[in-house]
Amino acid sequence: MSRTAASRRVRTAVLASAGVLAAATVYGLAQHADASDAPLSPTAGSAASVDVPPAAEPGASTPAGQTPSKQPAADATPSASASTGKSAAKSTDKASKPVKSGGGAVAVLEAERVEPAQLPDNAQQKWKEIAPAVTQPLTQDFQLNECVSVPGATNWRQQGFISSHKTPAIQNSLSFKDESAAKAAYQKVLDGMNSCAQTSQALQKQYRLTPDAAVQQTAAIDNGRAWSRRWNGVQGASAAGAQTNHIYVVQRGAVLTLLTFDEWESAAPASYDPRADASVLAMLTS
Repeated sequence: MSRTAASRRVRTAVLASAGVLAAATVYGLAQHADASDAPLSPTAGSAASVDVPPAAEPGASTPAGQTPSKQPAADATPSASASTGKSAAKSTDKASKPVKSGGGAVAVLEAERVEPAQLPDNAQQKWKEIAPAVTQPLTQDFQLNECVSVPGATNWRQQGFISSHKTPAIQNSLSFKDESAAKAAYQKVLDGMNSCAQTSQALQKQYRLTPDAAVQQTAAIDNGRAWSRRWNGVQGASAAGAQTNHIYVVQRGAVLTLLTFDEWESAAPASYDPRADASVLAMLTS
């Protein structure tokens, strides 16, 4: 793993805020790792070592991957087709059953697994897994990004990916005690994303950036939505700098699947056409 002379070693408790720091770990690794690297996966109650460049004051010009010294309080903060076995494991009948903890939860969340070649824009991004997936119990709200906090999940599976441009994609799968709880969580995601432009602009103002965040819903199916957010990001749950974030959510029975990937202008020109997002949602429900 390459490191700059300015980098410093920071030990970060990955589950201090579920989802956010685990995502930040993937962002940090994406900034410093080759696609072939295999960093340590976050585990419950453990800490992961992450290379983080020196901090910058809010409002300063901060390259993607650096962390401002003050993080304001906010809501915020990886085969070309599915196999027959995967499709069978993701049947509606199976997903509609309550999810229990232990091995049963692991099996249900594993059934939601997405392969690197199934990720959006794979021809350009050439996605690879950045580390083995981790599944663990969850006893707090799950923080997806600056706009979305998901309550009530009982188990969490996360898989991180890295592109040929060293940008991240993350699949988070959350199980709930029953379908009703998952539907309530799904609605919380929709509510958070519906106001995400305002939330993101408010955060930009706190960092003395032009409030340019724009959020667009790009696709919708029954129990599934996709969005893109284009903005000058603030380091935290997102990387700093000009970027487009792609967010997908699907609710199936007692499971919520959240997929995100980023295009950073500092890494490569945007190449993904969001008109393909309907097919991404269909893949997540197949």
